[in-house]
Amino acid sequence: MPSTRYLSSVPRTAQTPAVTTRASSVGSAVERLRAAAATLRDAAPAVQALRADERGALLKQVDLVIAELTSMRGELLVAEQVGGGWRGSGDPSFEAWRGRTARTGVRAAAAQVRQAEALAELPHVRSAAVEGAITLEHVDVLARVAAGVPEPVRQVMTSDAGQAELLGIARRVDAGAFGRAAARWAARVDAEAHERGHQAQRAARYLHLTETPDGTRVNALLDAMTGHRLRLALESVSPRPAVDDERTAEQRRADALAVLADTLLALPETRSGAAARPHVSFVMDVETWAGLRDRQARVIGGGGTQQTDAGEARPFEPVTLDDGTPVPMNEVARALCDCELTRIVLDADGAAVDLGRTQRTYTGAQRRAVVARDRSCGWPTCGAPARWCEVHHIRWWDRDGSRTSVENGALLCSFHHHEVHRRDLTITRTAPDRDDGDVARARYTFAAPGGQVVAPVAPVGPVAPVGPVGPVAPVGPD
Repeated sequence: MPSTRYLSSVPRTAQTPAVTTRASSVGSAVERLRAAAATLRDAAPAVQALRADERGALLKQVDLVIAELTSMRGELLVAEQVGGGWRGSGDPSFEAWRGRTARTGVRAAAAQVRQAEALAELPHVRSAAVEGAITLEHVDVLARVAAGVPEPVRQVMTSDAGQAELLGIARRVDAGAFGRAAARWAARVDAEAHERGHQAQRAARYLHLTETPDGTRVNALLDAMTGHRLRLALESVSPRPAVDDERTAEQRRADALAVLADTLLALPETRSGAAARPHVSFVMDVETWAGLRDRQARVIGGGGTQQTDAGEARPFEPVTLDDGTPVPMNEVARALCDCELTRIVLDADGAAVDLGRTQRTYTGAQRRAVVARDRSCGWPTCGAPARWCEVHHIRWWDRDGSRTSVENGALLCSFHHHEVHRRDLTITRTAPDRDDGDVARARYTFAAPGGQVVAPVAPVGPVAPVGPVGPVAPVGPD
């Protein structure tokens, strides 16, 4: 970053009168701000008497003020870092100096510095944050992404076009979904760099089992894909705890690991060196499939080397897990040649397998097809991962005599599944679309029996009503 951008890069002894005047002006503004904050603190008891809409409006204004202050703090941090005044403090790094002087600790200080650098490098993002178009949490996501991508991706990210594309995504999704979307964006910009990052994780992996008088201590670092498979396996043998289950989350995971070991050792085919693979779904579209085949052909044609010329092939959407996390190309290649492969192909309306009335529950290929279309809980503000969700019959099985088909299924977490039945909600599906920058997924609108929309979503494609319109029925499982 060029030091000429920051006032603090000018040594205090050499500052001009104009610089001194501006510094005095900033100091006066800060003093007035503190006085205003004191006034707000005195008025705080009155907040309890405000109406809900008044509190909501004030919260938005407070968020904007916090964004402005965070932006100003970022300016000061980067200026101090460039100016170098902190170097005589004896601290080993700027983050350590900030953590000590602000009493936040190094980790929190590092996050502040990372955010400050992102705001300085991404001026359009900074403007969007102070205007309230995106949240500071979105900025944190971009800061983490910027800190971890290689220089070519960073250059695209800091360009006007790159910022515009990322901001377009950030304006439409919350910070949680934006993290996954930004990771997919980076993987699309430079798939080879994403692959190299995965291989670096693989090279750093380890798992230690140490026998101690207190028991066996497990210490490990796994690459993200292996960690995902382990998490799926632990969750598969760790059901929702009962009301009287007093185990901690850590204890439940330890017990789940023991169940996995017992189950594997009890299998008749298990012998020394055997391994049982969990079922992991890789979701890709036709263009991605063609791009992967083209890349593999070029790798084979190049004598087996993994180095390819990124300019020879068009970018394509990365393969993803059920929740939209991008999968490194090497992992996809390994899975396609050494796994039980389930290929899920959906048409424009998401139609796939239809077992009619011969089967009530969604299992196997049908469930995987619904997951590939919906990706997460269909309630607009939920987003619970697919692995925690159930498939709901949009037209109820018992009341409406519906069919167990992909078209009639909607992915819902347990809570919202119960809400749909408790409130007799009608569900309307909107066709999958990528306009929000996230993975293609179906969108749903939920309405009460009288037609009042209780969970709306802005249409992104042709609407296909598929919900029940009958009278209120007793609540029960579908």
